[in-house]
Amino acid sequence: MRDLCARTGLAGLLLTSACTDDAAASSDASGDTAGTSAPPTSSTGDGGTEPQGPTSTDSAGPTTGPTTAGTSDPPGSESGETSEGWVLVWSDEFDGSEIDPQRWEHEVNCWGGGNGEQQCYTDSTANAFVADGVLQIVAIEGPTSGPAVNDDDPAYDPNDTSATLPYSSARLRTRNRGDWRFGRVEVRAKLPRGQGTWAAIWMLPTDAVYGGWAASGEIDIMEAVNLGVDGENRVHGTLHYGSYWPANVSSGTEYVLPGGLDPSDDFHDYALEWEDGEIRWYVDGHHYATQRSDGWYTLYDDGTGTMVSGDGAAPFDETFHLLLNLAVGGAWAGNVNAGGIDSSAFPQALVIDYVRVYECSVDPSSGDGCDTIGDDFEVVEGHMPP
Repeated sequence: MRDLCARTGLAGLLLTSACTDDAAASSDASGDTAGTSAPPTSSTGDGGTEPQGPTSTDSAGPTTGPTTAGTSDPPGSESGETSEGWVLVWSDEFDGSEIDPQRWEHEVNCWGGGNGEQQCYTDSTANAFVADGVLQIVAIEGPTSGPAVNDDDPAYDPNDTSATLPYSSARLRTRNRGDWRFGRVEVRAKLPRGQGTWAAIWMLPTDAVYGGWAASGEIDIMEAVNLGVDGENRVHGTLHYGSYWPANVSSGTEYVLPGGLDPSDDFHDYALEWEDGEIRWYVDGHHYATQRSDGWYTLYDDGTGTMVSGDGAAPFDETFHLLLNLAVGGAWAGNVNAGGIDSSAFPQALVIDYVRVYECSVDPSSGDGCDTIGDDFEVVEGHMPP
């Protein structure tokens, strides 16, 4: 789930301005629960009513446009074919003045992501806005009310205000606006810091052809919790799969920037390459992890009550969409490092410079032939079906 940043000065002025905007509440939530390495669970979910603004300009808040330090060149430009065979097919450079509804949908709920998270997701411009060439997703302390179930629940009512949580934030998704099977996703982002922050850049299946979570899979491009607390400086790349909760499993690994740099101090490129049977993770162009289909699986109901195994690279052989969100607390962030939520750390923001999605021109149907292979990556073992 997410990315944020913290600054005062002009950043504080931007946040104050955003918090005076009245907007309807609508956004989405997600989560994962885990220990101090790759998170073992995750789910979709929440939103709420118009949040209160920040209580102190001494707290961390959003930042202005990105600097160039700590970044790597993307695999291609905004048009044309690259030397690696990657061709840009979808992007958002956040150069406008508002979030593009043709590209992004807000989720709005106070479900808690299925992980006991403490934020409502809203569509307020206090919690998500575009300014100075970046998207800011801002988590703010202040009681917020909204629907008690996630946006995809049959019982969802956008007018429901029965649930109240102590923080508000935003979750954006590209479902039915940007959906892909195979390719490269690259997001340049600056992450939040502080106890209780949980930033995520991730993907969920658009049609869930193998059924409910996690039989149809989940791809976590980047997650980070509690950065800067007790020296915490890791980002995580994870897959969720197996069968329906609680028979789901996960596998992944962590990455630390060269020199132990804190990912919340600057912008970095977080990327994923996905082809039929193989998924790879990158930070600033460094290939640090690979998972293959002999280490993942799906078990699903074939419609007759019989559980069957998916063929080939299932469940990572279907169409997925992208999500960006910042959660507060929950079963992972709230239970590691110093524990709980440090309210003095908020507001915090996940700041996105760009999102770019590429197709492999060598073989778009499989994504094969454009792979970027490093010298010292980890092959994550994964799990065999029971």
